[in-house]
Amino acid sequence: MLKNLFAWKPDLQQFVDPLHVSSASQLEFGLFKKGIDNIHIDVLLSAEFRNRSQILVRKMLLHNVAENYWGEPPPPPDSKDVQAMKDSYAGIMEMAVANASQKSQPELIQLLQLSVVKFFLQLIDREFTRLREQLRGAKGKESHDSTGKSVEAHDRLVILAKNEPGIRYKITRKLFREILWVERTRTTKLRKSVLGASWQLPKQLLFNPMLQLPSLWADAELMNHYTLVCTAKDNQEVFTQVNQIVIGLFADYLPSWCQPLQDNPPPQPSDLRDLDSTTIFTEGLTHGSALGFNQIRRMLGNALQQDEYQQGLISWLDSPQNIDRIIYSIQPRRRWSFEGSDNIYTSSWVSEKWPRYYHRLLKQIFKACRASRLEADILACQAAPGVYKELREQLPVRLICQYLAGQLKRKDLQRRLTSSSATIPHQHILKILDQSVASLNTMPRPRRRKHLLGFLHQFAQFRRDLKLAYRTHLAMNRIRLLERNAEADLSRNNGTLHEFVLRNELQRKQHQIRNHVILKADVRGSTEMTSLLKQRGLNPATHFSLNFFEPINDLLPVFGAKKVFVEGDAVILSVYEYEDTPFQWLCVAHACGLAKNILQVVDAQNIKNRKFGLPNLELGLGIAFNDQSPAFLYDEEREIMISPAINRADQLSSCSAMLKRSSFAAKQTRGLEVFSLDPGEVHDKESGDRLVRYNVNGIELDIGAFYKLKSEVRLKKIDTRGAPYASRESNWYAGRYPDMQGRMHWLIIREAMVKEWREGAPVGIDQARRFYQVVTDEELIRDVRSRAGSSRSKPVLLDDEPEASEQAIKPFYFH
Repeated sequence: MLKNLFAWKPDLQQFVDPLHVSSASQLEFGLFKKGIDNIHIDVLLSAEFRNRSQILVRKMLLHNVAENYWGEPPPPPDSKDVQAMKDSYAGIMEMAVANASQKSQPELIQLLQLSVVKFFLQLIDREFTRLREQLRGAKGKESHDSTGKSVEAHDRLVILAKNEPGIRYKITRKLFREILWVERTRTTKLRKSVLGASWQLPKQLLFNPMLQLPSLWADAELMNHYTLVCTAKDNQEVFTQVNQIVIGLFADYLPSWCQPLQDNPPPQPSDLRDLDSTTIFTEGLTHGSALGFNQIRRMLGNALQQDEYQQGLISWLDSPQNIDRIIYSIQPRRRWSFEGSDNIYTSSWVSEKWPRYYHRLLKQIFKACRASRLEADILACQAAPGVYKELREQLPVRLICQYLAGQLKRKDLQRRLTSSSATIPHQHILKILDQSVASLNTMPRPRRRKHLLGFLHQFAQFRRDLKLAYRTHLAMNRIRLLERNAEADLSRNNGTLHEFVLRNELQRKQHQIRNHVILKADVRGSTEMTSLLKQRGLNPATHFSLNFFEPINDLLPVFGAKKVFVEGDAVILSVYEYEDTPFQWLCVAHACGLAKNILQVVDAQNIKNRKFGLPNLELGLGIAFNDQSPAFLYDEEREIMISPAINRADQLSSCSAMLKRSSFAAKQTRGLEVFSLDPGEVHDKESGDRLVRYNVNGIELDIGAFYKLKSEVRLKKIDTRGAPYASRESNWYAGRYPDMQGRMHWLIIREAMVKEWREGAPVGIDQARRFYQVVTDEELIRDVRSRAGSSRSKPVLLDDEPEASEQAIKPFYFH
């Protein structure tokens, strides 16, 4: 005792400095007005999101119950049902991010995420209630029927009640996983770029397994995430005892509010306060979530000080990795070695006296586990899930824990087996259990220590998640999800409704177009192709639909585009920017990406055309930007756009017949060049700017679109010295942009001087005029991309004047 009393130990600062302390989660709900009941915050979620979620949950519930218990499996929800729910969630999150950015109110994201979690829990509860009521109705309706349908309905009710925890867990787990997938792949990047943070709520709070569990006593589900040591329903004091042991080991290094309760009575519900120090209202919770909340509240109230879990106070113990940092800080002496002890961290405790303290700590941990008889429980609960699987889940896992830990005698187990519904022979069950007991009794000491030390990490995680779940339930309880139109209208009119809806559900005045881009694709060769297909007895309509229009339709949502006009020889598309979505103000970049992909569609189709002896299709694409909203007329229900950008895009996509007949075209075959005419020369199709174009499978931007693009994308001017395509007549720019699904794309722009056309041939350069081309040649793109990383390449500023390299090189034609 004296030796330990005077032995060295680190002071508080020395011990805590290497440990990680996460920041406390701040739920800023006090900034929101109370709703029409003067208690809760009114929230309206997208009707489409609610409907799609309901369809998905209903199908999952019916399939799970019928397949596993009734022997009548309906078809499971297909991937379209899941994707529809995920897309609608992503859509409302995108709108919420735009709204939060516009209002400088990031706490709106917290409100949306917790509203979705609450909605899922309520929805699952409602669907179970609906199914139970259907079975009760069938039981009552058929009670006089001699066919036995009433008995069947009763049996199904019993089966549903028995297996509801497991079914509820599977469905809840599935929903959370799908939402987490959307967060990881789409919405976190969006929030990071727009709001400066990927998570406005900690991920471990939002996707806390505690929220997905039907109960703390649902052992078969809980063991997928936590140790079973602290959750025995008939011994609910274990958590309190373990908390006292663990806190006692590190008492000198934890704040006073983290010290365990001693003899204080557990708090009563009336003593608990919510985030605003007002009385909590558990009647707002669903049956399932209220049950879980009350269990969590009782467990925390018996063990922790109220300030710690009610105010969300955080210590280093709330980061379970800190336990590992301590346990694996050095290689222990052989006397205290354990399996895995050679996988040490780089120790941050530099004192030469740390090893002595470390070994005393290990000794105290092992001694505390033996003295409290906790060691047998830890080892039994560690082994029980594996035995449970080996017994095909026919024996309750808690019963296995008790037997392995020596808490259940063999004769008592045999009596329990007699009344159980296990189909495995009882002697076989006993044999497996006895083998497991023998294995635990003969377990090597290093492995035993490994499990004891691993339990400290597991307990820290369990303790942290209990605290997070408590705070999350309180926060969700402050939210009131409105679904009735009358209530939503009343709250909206009073300015207290928080709406999280999809873009197509916005009221028109909220969804205003700020500017737009027109993309015109001039299709050439379709008449000849149609004639040849008819000669061969083939259907031109289906040919163009399958090989041209449908692939383009698939591209529209990827780049946020809409159809304006479609004919056999022309396709006009638009990309809008909306006032309420500043994070999507990339209309020119999206139009460029769409144009490039349309050209790829035609190139791929031309390969097939040549194989079957069909003529090639040819395109000319033009992109024009207008900084205002277009006007719309309506022919009955058909919307007609009016915009000067349509005419401009038509000019950019055109190809002069004179240029195509010239010797210049014989050398060029494919690409984009722009020429100015002699003032006295009259031409077949010149534009208002007195320019003619050779546009064969090329993409031209007007100057307004180029300068808009520079405001959207961080373009680099590329140093092309030494490249075969380098010219004093051209500058090259490279940048990257995201499409509507978050995927990044490269965009290469060529800025070139307009050439002069005189007497049927190019004769010089018009120094004052330039045109802009979207580059689509893959080999050239790869070369420019490789040069984009060079330090000689520099970003383009909005007020940059175009520069030209000093060395004149023969023009290199490309597409």
